[in-house]
Amino acid sequence: MLSSPVTDHRYIQQRRAVWMGLALTIALDTAAQLCWKAAASHAPESSGMLHILAATFRQPLFFVTIALFICMFFNWMAVLSKADLSYAKPITALSCVTVSITAALWFNEELPLHRMAGIVMILCGVWFISSTRHRTTAAPAGTDSAMNGGAS
Repeated sequence: MLSSPVTDHRYIQQRRAVWMGLALTIALDTAAQLCWKAAASHAPESSGMLHILAATFRQPLFFVTIALFICMFFNWMAVLSKADLSYAKPITALSCVTVSITAALWFNEELPLHRMAGIVMILCGVWFISSTRHRTTAAPAGTDSAMNGGAS
């Protein structure tokens, strides 16, 4: 059965919105992880856990990290309202790639061959998943998609 151009247009709009939300999730997670690392790096290595926590809580970047996690939460809720969890969550693994590469550049962390191989595997997995539909279930009753003929 052929779908109508209106349904195809809605699907494309939804998919674009999902990908914009996923890109924002990856960017927010990357920023949060980098801020967290920068905040934690000010703690003395030989200190106990309480001293490390106290030093981390005194870092302004720690509060930026919390704000980024809050933004990520609301963005993630928006993504999940438009996409299957089994589609969206694996794609956010791209933040492992962005965090690893950025940490290597900013914090001079090493990227050994086996870690780079893992990055390639993540990229392959995301490519496979991204070639599938972002929603495999019908939209819940009462949502905009359900009211517009079930286009998702």
